Amino acid sequence: ITLSFLLISCKKNDSPIIPEEPLITWNVQRTSITNNLKCVFFVNSQTGYAAGNSFPNDTNKILKTTNGGTNWFRIPLAVYDTASYNSVFFRDEYTGYIAGSKGKVNKTTNGGATWQPLLTHTTEYLYDIKFFDQQNAIACGTSGTIIRTSDGGITWDSVATNTQQALYLISLNQTGEAYVSGDIGTIINSSDFGSTWGVQQSGINFTLKSIHFVNAFTGFSCGQSGTILRTTNKGVNWELLNSPVNGELASVFFINESTGFLPGDQGLILQTVNGGTTFTRSNPVTQSYLRSVYFIDIQTGWAAGEFGTIVNTINGGD
Repeated sequence: ITLSFLLISCKKNDSPIIPEEPLITWNVQRTSITNNLKCVFFVNSQTGYAAGNSFPNDTNKILKTTNGGTNWFRIPLAVYDTASYNSVFFRDEYTGYIAGSKGKVNKTTNGGATWQPLLTHTTEYLYDIKFFDQQNAIACGTSGTIIRTSDGGITWDSVATNTQQALYLISLNQTGEAYVSGDIGTIINSSDFGSTWGVQQSGINFTLKSIHFVNAFTGFSCGQSGTILRTTNKGVNWELLNSPVNGELASVFFINESTGFLPGDQGLILQTVNGGTTFTRSNPVTQSYLRSVYFIDIQTGWAAGEFGTIVNTINGGD
């Protein structure tokens, strides 16, 4: 009897092991819109922009925040602007550009209060725009299109790219080096501010939706079927990394050589803290497809996507 009592007492006093819940490290921000957001960009920790589509009017195409995303408000374009916008890039607090369908590139010099259309001489769908410096920039799009400017966007010229594949995203630096990813594993690069381009061998045929170089040598690209690539020699060789997912990864952003984030299907956000050796999934806070990610520092970042979704982390996604 005594033995039974002791066994029962021990069993009753055992603390059951409760599985640890994943920490919610991303929070949904309120945008009050439902259209698809294609891109997000922050000038500093407080001021940021997101852009997308809103047919047939322009009321929801561009959003701005001045308090880190706690509140987002709409920025108007021309009343009859029927283009959708895929990319936003700001050179400083006041001067920015958006690029989108029908070859559209618009410029603002007052923090988005008003926008001026620029003459690009193309009607191709533009997916991305980025500046090397105040004067030199490139934009990429369908049919292997690259257009470039050397006068701050006043004039644009098309350049040969040696590909007809759609080109989705640009990574560049101030020394004039640029890399662009696209359909069926396409990666092209330039070392002269986008004047001439060569084709790199990615070794895959999946669409590469995004590309990001951490420094002059190390870069990452991602896309369909959970594809993640890495190079450590300026793209001379690309290595296929071990991805934990099969869904599409739409964007890649590395804060430093170790820490990077890749969002995609159904609110998925992958994180690596060892330069892509392994990846972990953040706890999903949305089921929306996330198309773009941007970090202002090692702690603070945003991702934007379908149905007006913007999510934010202030602790580095940990």
